[in-house]
Amino acid sequence: MDTAALATVAQPLVSTLVDKLVAPKLEQFSKWCKDINNEYFIPKAEHFQEYLERSYTKYSIVNTLVFHNSQRLLKDIYVAQTLVKEHSSEDVEETAKIDKLPVSLIKKYKKLLITDTAGMGKSTIMKRMFIDLIDSGLDVVGIPIYIELNRLNKENTILNEIQEALSSLAKPFDNDLLLKLIQTGGFIFFLDGFDEISISDRNEVTNDIQKFISKAGTNNYFILTSRSESSLASFGDFRSFTIQRLTKEESFELLNKYDLSKKKELSSKLVELLKSGQYETLDEYLENPLLVSLLFTTYDFNRSIPFEKHRFYGVVFEAYFEKHDNTKPMKPRDKQSGLNHDGFDRVLRYLGYDSLVNTGVKFNEDTILNSIREAKDYWGDLVFSEYDFLKDMTSSVPLFCKEGTDYKWVHKSLLEYFAARFIYCDAKEYQDDILSDIYNSDDIEKYLNMLDLYYDIDPKGFSKNITLPFLESFLEFYRSCDVPSNISEDLVNERITLLFIGKFAFVLLPQKVNYRDAEKLFEEVKYEHRVIPGLSGRGLGIDYYFCCCIIDKSYHLINLVATKKPKISSGVIMREFKDIDNEFAKSLEQNKVYHVNTKIGDDSDITYEAINRMIKPIICPILDYQACKKEVERIKDEIDKMKKFPKIPKHPTNS
Repeated sequence: MDTAALATVAQPLVSTLVDKLVAPKLEQFSKWCKDINNEYFIPKAEHFQEYLERSYTKYSIVNTLVFHNSQRLLKDIYVAQTLVKEHSSEDVEETAKIDKLPVSLIKKYKKLLITDTAGMGKSTIMKRMFIDLIDSGLDVVGIPIYIELNRLNKENTILNEIQEALSSLAKPFDNDLLLKLIQTGGFIFFLDGFDEISISDRNEVTNDIQKFISKAGTNNYFILTSRSESSLASFGDFRSFTIQRLTKEESFELLNKYDLSKKKELSSKLVELLKSGQYETLDEYLENPLLVSLLFTTYDFNRSIPFEKHRFYGVVFEAYFEKHDNTKPMKPRDKQSGLNHDGFDRVLRYLGYDSLVNTGVKFNEDTILNSIREAKDYWGDLVFSEYDFLKDMTSSVPLFCKEGTDYKWVHKSLLEYFAARFIYCDAKEYQDDILSDIYNSDDIEKYLNMLDLYYDIDPKGFSKNITLPFLESFLEFYRSCDVPSNISEDLVNERITLLFIGKFAFVLLPQKVNYRDAEKLFEEVKYEHRVIPGLSGRGLGIDYYFCCCIIDKSYHLINLVATKKPKISSGVIMREFKDIDNEFAKSLEQNKVYHVNTKIGDDSDITYEAINRMIKPIICPILDYQACKKEVERIKDEIDKMKKFPKIPKHPTNS
């Protein structure tokens, strides 16, 4: 179905929603706005009609890696995924299958946060919910507004973005009146891609989003998506959900949907191979929708399946560069830039690294052309037109897509792949410095997927700059602990690992324990044998405190490092931190709450919801002290051997 046909479908659906929900609200709002001079600047039903038709068409179509960035209907390639409530205190796990908008879930919590790793389909789920609301005419929920958060920056606020989306050149309206309209309630905001906000604008944009949500009032709904990041702690009143991994049956269904042939011969052969038992090591890839799509693309291109994750991306680039589309005979396609495979690859590596550390996934035309120009200057030997390269990136080698006047990487993980290869291939003399800076970054979560790819490309560099300092810091921390002699070695490893990956916060009621004593109390009991993180401390004779684990960057690194080096682990920690009891919760809501060692900041008020937001289940490997020592010694020995690498001998000249 093309765009025109979609627009035809959208028109009556949107009209129904506007007639039922938007028009009555605007009529009531107009009566409230008594100033006749502002009548022209009040949003009209036609604003919403135009916006919703345009958005329905836009989000019904997806650009996919599988189809070489050609457009497909989302419904045709969508396999319903399931949201799972994080940190649930109920006996029964709370889930919602997203084959439609989960109305009861949204009405129950009002603010949902969907977090997960790269490629799990967060944006796809958001788009599916958005179009379902319009398809179903769900006037019981609210007027849908979809905001791509990567469009926000220091200058472009969230309110400006909404105003621009609803306005047209012929039909402007006033921002202040728009905010007043939103404050009347009855809207549902789809806030997509918090992790894609430019790093340089992150603090300002986060503050702007928080202010907007606060000013919008309590009668609206919000759904926010992101990869997991520490800065999400500022959205403590959002109920957190993750996305359930695909089952094998679901991944096979997805592969079948990717096969455009009538007989489905390609997908059938691939599924048969995956069921044969030869590729059990790829089972974890089948849990992730993006990796399933890359699996299909690589098999479509060369009829083989690579085992390393980074090779998936490499074959995808080769497939894009070498052929036009998978429904036609394989043939090279001319590149307007005139660059060969190596030249094109080098420019993309620079763009990937620049996007990772500076710009993010989305560019306006001036920004992307400037970045291409910088890549051209960086290499020096490449001769091409920036405009021609930009055209190639959206057509013959479509790793970018164009959205209005903006350009965007088809998927964030692509830029991370090229960034990892830039660090390894092109930044040799600065490689150690770059990796060390990433390791020491307070925002390590932003780089985890890139580091995961980097390990497969350069395991020695990863070991030297990530694994080694991480394990050395653990060993140093371990040796600093005053461990009671009556605890077994296994339990010591578990307890110290828990302390190493996070900070234990004691939330205190001021009438029982004052803030000055909190730090002292923390030091006194943090190694106590009877303290179990996440449980009330009443068993210790302390009447009113609550202990929870605040995750820091070590938690994110421990999972990455131990996945690559499984021998350093002696088991798995599984801690389900439950909600605090109702009596204690009511007390917290009625009193100023002090806290210790959190990332929120000292001497600030935090709500009961924010406390529970911090208390996340912990599933991570237990670091084995002796095994970590051996791994540190092995890495140091490896580094020493590299320093002694044989040199080419100098031959004496003939006299």
